[in-house]
Amino acid sequence: MKKIYFYIGLVLFAFTSCEKVVDVDLNYSDESLVIEGHLNWIKENSQTEQLIMLSKTTPYFENLRIPANGAQVHVVDSQENIYEFQEQGNTGNYYPLDTVPYQLGAELTLQIDFENQTYSGSEVLNPVASIFKIEQDSIPLFGNLATQIEAYSMDPANEDNYSFYEFSSDRLEEPQYNVYRDDFTNGSEYYGVLLSSDLEKGDFVRIRQYGLSKTAYQFWYLLILQNTQQGGPFQTNPANLNGNMVNLSNPENSPLGYFHVSEVSEVNYQIK
Repeated sequence: MKKIYFYIGLVLFAFTSCEKVVDVDLNYSDESLVIEGHLNWIKENSQTEQLIMLSKTTPYFENLRIPANGAQVHVVDSQENIYEFQEQGNTGNYYPLDTVPYQLGAELTLQIDFENQTYSGSEVLNPVASIFKIEQDSIPLFGNLATQIEAYSMDPANEDNYSFYEFSSDRLEEPQYNVYRDDFTNGSEYYGVLLSSDLEKGDFVRIRQYGLSKTAYQFWYLLILQNTQQGGPFQTNPANLNGNMVNLSNPENSPLGYFHVSEVSEVNYQIK
């Protein structure tokens, strides 16, 4: 028995004596601008949500947001009308002085001047099918019952349509998303789905469907895939996604994020 204890002691000593702190140089490069812009028009209540959020990139292990202050921000429509956005305090959040009007099919261009560099990107306001039906069910999930919600819409025939569903609630840690394209459901009924074991009777879930361009669909599809994939020994590392904003002054220093313009269908649903 003494020999056994002795050998175990040697093994433990070997492991503990080899412990060493390794400093990893992540080679943090120059700051880039992060652009999170959305212009939303909600069909059911004719409300608008128009906000451009600007910040700077930070090193990987720094969990903070650095607002991009003092930028010149405006949106230009296809008739060359200019809509100025003004920063609220020093938040990096820019709101319009005059609401950008609702016009389906209109191309809108976001232009930003920040720290002697000019950024630009365009999107088209695409229509979205209305959410006309909600179905709720209970589904077995890991030995418990989870709540499943399906939000139904009718796809317009003879045209290409892209959208994504967003499910948000105080009960959910973060919104859940589904992306949709009508390759196999053109002119037919389709739905977005939420499956959660956190929802309880009486909870409210805000269900939204956003109309997207094909470019926006591809961006959101890759973004959701990147944030939900589990990885593995042969899984490639996540990479920064290219959005629809470009740096006109220095193309090599591309901004991150996306400027999206959407018609939105919204339903507030109470769990039964």
